[in-house]
Amino acid sequence: MEQERDAKEYAWKWVTAAELLCPSACDFLYAKVNPVDDTCNVTIYDGEDASGAIISVIDSQFVTNCELSPAKPIYCRRGLYVGTMTGCVGMLVQWRPRSSKEG
Repeated sequence: MEQERDAKEYAWKWVTAAELLCPSACDFLYAKVNPVDDTCNVTIYDGEDASGAIISVIDSQFVTNCELSPAKPIYCRRGLYVGTMTGCVGMLVQWRPRSSKEG
């Protein structure tokens, strides 16, 4: 059974360009992409830059919001990085930083 967590443990950010969101281990929780063009593309990585392991590529072929909401958090061992965004106004990303005790 998962432990109930306090809202203060979570972080979120509205992202409009490639950016390192968390430089250390964390749990990826949610992303919502808001396209501006007919074709929208964003890649999310486990790592500090685009050389990390790909968590997900979010593509939209229509001007409609796309969500990534995993049933369970995705453990990002090396950090959380949002890569280059094309055709997007921006995206909302939510994650939970892990303490050094959690790893």
